Amino acid sequence: MSVTMGQESINLDALKRAIDDVFYSQIDSTILYYLQSCVNCKACEAACPFTPTSLKYSPVNKAEIARQLYRSRFTVWGKTIGRIIGGSKKYLNLEEAETMADYVWHCTNCGACMFVCPMAIDSGALIDLLRQVAFRAGMAPKIYTDIEQLEVSGKYWDIPVFRDAWNNLILKMKEVIGKDIPLDKKNSEVLFYASIYEAMVYPDVLVKVAKILDMLGKDWTFMSKPLGIRPPVGLVIGDKEGALNVMKKVYAYFTEMSPKYVMLTAGGFEYPALRYTMHEVLKVQPKYEVVHVTELLAKWYEAKEFEIEPIDEVITWHDPCQLGRRGGVFEAPRVLMKALSKNFKELPSHGVNSFCCSRGGGGCGLPSMVENMAKVIGIPISEKDKKFLDSTLEPLIKAGKIKVNEINKIKASEVLTGCPVCIESIGFSIDYYHANAKVNHIIELLADRIKVTKK
Repeated sequence: MSVTMGQESINLDALKRAIDDVFYSQIDSTILYYLQSCVNCKACEAACPFTPTSLKYSPVNKAEIARQLYRSRFTVWGKTIGRIIGGSKKYLNLEEAETMADYVWHCTNCGACMFVCPMAIDSGALIDLLRQVAFRAGMAPKIYTDIEQLEVSGKYWDIPVFRDAWNNLILKMKEVIGKDIPLDKKNSEVLFYASIYEAMVYPDVLVKVAKILDMLGKDWTFMSKPLGIRPPVGLVIGDKEGALNVMKKVYAYFTEMSPKYVMLTAGGFEYPALRYTMHEVLKVQPKYEVVHVTELLAKWYEAKEFEIEPIDEVITWHDPCQLGRRGGVFEAPRVLMKALSKNFKELPSHGVNSFCCSRGGGGCGLPSMVENMAKVIGIPISEKDKKFLDSTLEPLIKAGKIKVNEINKIKASEVLTGCPVCIESIGFSIDYYHANAKVNHIIELLADRIKVTKK
């Protein structure tokens, strides 16, 4: 993927300020360890979904830019001979800036590199720092910043297609359960949380969750309007300040509603962001617990609140990186999967070693999905944006082949998961390689096989 940042669009003075203000200001003890401890063993290469595209996208190589900036100011070697032989750089020239811009969009921050690194270095954290630098210097793709700024400003709710999608979702929920949906109800057991993005890409999943909550007789509530497009998008594209503003609004709503659980159906970056990052950044102690829908359903299933009518087909579970490696949720979906089919099989790579679908995070979804989203909300797509989005296909195709080979190896007829972007990307790969399988959110299969035993 060649970088799409044209020479005329990179302001090197702005980049210098961003390196000073963003990069150096965030070097704490953890980042310092990541910068200093790499032994260049390259163990991270095999785990990265972008390495199949090119070895230049290996985690250690992408993070090297961060190490070069660090050495220039903090190590004797970097201040002396390192500068002569190119091992350190106080700032970046145009070519190096273009390389950085290319690298930061070839990392989903999936965390796989950290789990295979003998030194437990999270290269994704270093690449995320560079992504923040790129954003501050005005080097993020415009199509991403336009969507993110729409969320930060709150003007997304003024867009008719978003309002219609959300209102239609509520109407469909009402139609399915046969009564009004409890909206913005305080002190419920479950606040069913969803984003406008989910309402656009898998409304049927959200409707089925409402149906399950009603069947189980739960005290629950839904939102009269969404809290963002996919909040906080700023965390993904490097806008830390924008993400902070969005998280303040999300936290204020959660606190006002005061549920026991905030339940998400999305296991992408939203999960660790709303469960951990939001409270760490705002320095608050929430009185509610943020959970994925599989966590609550597994808990209620084990409490024998319902039974699951099993199927005979071979099914498998794809661990979303942010729900699994970043969020620690591995067991709950497997409780449900094993109940759904005696022929549940693990993918060759699973759990902490699950191979990333290559989207989300820095991948930011399928290019066609981002393009369609921009079109429906009226964001113009420039030639540069189009070129950038098209160029993100190659990593998806290369990583997708590995995922499809795994699905074929265990002969699974259905891949279930808990992240909308994983569904989109794996679905793309299944179609591209003509695999004999399908991919769905676990709720799609589970909802029709739940038999209530008590209320």
